[in-house]
Amino acid sequence: MEQKMTQAELIIFLETLAENVELKAKSGEEAAEIIRDKIERLKEK
Repeated sequence: MEQKMTQAELIIFLETLAENVELKAKSGEEAAEIIRDKIERLKEK
């Protein structure tokens, strides 16, 4: 089953991700790790 996001949903997702990275990451490397971890969790669904 193919799932599609609306533009509004994508914007909300990206803003949430940005806030998460902003609060937790101390470097670009940590930011990338946070994002990649999120991708892996989403793939599991």
